[in-house]
Amino acid sequence: MTKWCSPFPELVGARFWLPTEPFEFGWAALVGCNALRCTSCGDPVHSEVLPDGEHRRYACGCHRRDTVWSHRIGAESDDLYPAFTQWVCGGHPDFDLPAVLDGVELGNATDWDALVVEAVLRPPFEPPGVELYVRWITRLHRLLGAERTLLSRAVAGLLDAEDPRLVRAAYDFFTTERKAVGAERVTASVAGRREWLRATPDPRRPSLSLLHGAALLLHQRLLVVDGTGAPVDGPALGLAEELALAGLGPGDSPLTFRDYDPDWLWAKGGALIRANEKWVDTLVYTSAWAPAALRGKLLAEMAEVAPAAVRAAVVQHFAQPERDTLLSVIER
Repeated sequence: MTKWCSPFPELVGARFWLPTEPFEFGWAALVGCNALRCTSCGDPVHSEVLPDGEHRRYACGCHRRDTVWSHRIGAESDDLYPAFTQWVCGGHPDFDLPAVLDGVELGNATDWDALVVEAVLRPPFEPPGVELYVRWITRLHRLLGAERTLLSRAVAGLLDAEDPRLVRAAYDFFTTERKAVGAERVTASVAGRREWLRATPDPRRPSLSLLHGAALLLHQRLLVVDGTGAPVDGPALGLAEELALAGLGPGDSPLTFRDYDPDWLWAKGGALIRANEKWVDTLVYTSAWAPAALRGKLLAEMAEVAPAAVRAAVVQHFAQPERDTLLSVIER
């Protein structure tokens, strides 16, 4: 199936990646489209790097544009920039196997488990300017057709690796590719390895443990929902709540729990602040969704732990007269 750089194909400056292979497409920010055509004159869009080594000049039969950073065609507001929508992605052919990508042979004999380990530890190629971790594996996953499930299942196997670098890579991959096959193994892996993760420094942020990274990934899992808006991975919610009571989770954790388990959030507000005072502002903000009968109690429990921070957040997020009412409750 032909792939498209949609909805906004990207022009990139000379310091960023404009692939040469026809099957390469705009799978991430700052990956230029190499299949542009002009809807006005019908010509393909050609490009060249200018002598300054920074600008790339794009041109068709009727239009020219120089780019030093990036330009997403059709994405800019008409209030700020002139409309520029004549160039569109003409489509990219499938990346069919067997093939060789960056010197790596891919086909029926590929050992996908060995491939992902090697690609994590020694990436065959790092697309310049792409601000993602495990870029080569992510790119390959998006290029592949039916074989992508073989790749993502192999990445899932890294969740239980003994090398922290491989576990970190699996977390990074499933953060970006949260719907990939194999992501359903994340929750059970974190639950089963909790103590090991707690005791193991994150290779990318050694001051934190891998359990911090696992908690962030669980919240990403909760973004994958079914037709009713409920997380497809119910156990991930329960485990994320357990880790939150230990102070682990992203800064917007209260928003996640407001959306998926508000009753638990209202009951555990005080305990959450004891676990992580950095959640004060967000939790005060989310308390606006709590039943009025519970709001004052929730804020009072939080104020027992961090009175000044709770008071400041109430002043910021609530208007009078409710602000005065809530302040009087927490200051009793």
